[in-house]
Amino acid sequence: MASDSRTTGASLPKIATIEDGPLSKYLPYASLLLASSILIIVLVSNILERWVLRLVYREFYINMEQSKDERRRRSFVYYHVGAFVMLTILCSGMYPVMRFLVSPGQTLSSPMVAGGKLKLGDMLLALAQAYSAYYIFELCYRTKLASPINIAHHTGLLVIIQTSIALFGNYQDNAEATIEFYMCIFWGIFDVCVELPIFTTMIVWRLQEKNPRLRSWLAYACFAWLLLGATVETSVTIYLLHASWDRWGTAWKVITPVIFSLWISTQLYASKTLFQMARSQQRQTAQRGPTIADMGSELGLATVDTDGGPSGYDTEKSGSSLHGPRIRVTEVA
Repeated sequence: MASDSRTTGASLPKIATIEDGPLSKYLPYASLLLASSILIIVLVSNILERWVLRLVYREFYINMEQSKDERRRRSFVYYHVGAFVMLTILCSGMYPVMRFLVSPGQTLSSPMVAGGKLKLGDMLLALAQAYSAYYIFELCYRTKLASPINIAHHTGLLVIIQTSIALFGNYQDNAEATIEFYMCIFWGIFDVCVELPIFTTMIVWRLQEKNPRLRSWLAYACFAWLLLGATVETSVTIYLLHASWDRWGTAWKVITPVIFSLWISTQLYASKTLFQMARSQQRQTAQRGPTIADMGSELGLATVDTDGGPSGYDTEKSGSSLHGPRIRVTEVA
């Protein structure tokens, strides 16, 4: 049988054997957790905008405010908010996430520590809502900065995460609740690990506007990192879905791959734009400031706009516009 062939010579991944069960006793308060997380992120954003960034970057940030370039300023703030949220989720969530994803015998009802009252499911519910809150904040904060594929990705992500949580309201009749939540947690922690270096690198990119050589290296590094992340995440996702395929209902066999395809498409789109950014900076280094039209011609792109960085880099994986000579990139038919 197919199941037997998968187990020959190797053990199945945890998703194929994990038992169904309740998520958390705090499930009725999930909406409160989500709303609280959004408010905290908004508060952090305001603190950064009003005080912290002015204190840390001084003239650089003040000049950005005085230039009236709201797009550049908001994207700079966005990178800091994203880095803060992702670092917080990574530090607080790595332990419970890895226990849930890979530790044998650990379920959502397992205690965080021996004899403790806090369960893995409690912590993972809070992390899932904080993660969702960040993307809700991003959609609202970036407004005109987000690309259509970015909006579609975030919408799909939020729907599938919140649906996986809602299924636990009656998990006895929703056999996919646990495994769908498992996949969401896997995608989420992988996303955090990939995005955090991107956000921090983009902050450095902003600050090094007069060093195109360094900016080129940074963009190439982000391009390689994002492409590697997308490749590994896709490979592991295919492996997990294949190993647990018999546990999925017909609807979820369609919905889950479609949502993941949308997820990966944003990473590939961001990778492409990062490569274009690296090329444009490399040309500046070699030619000491090529024209905007020359950069667009070299990349095979139509060029519009000159307000601070490639607007094509408005994907979920990388954020909004970047500082420096900007080209808004769109495909040429």
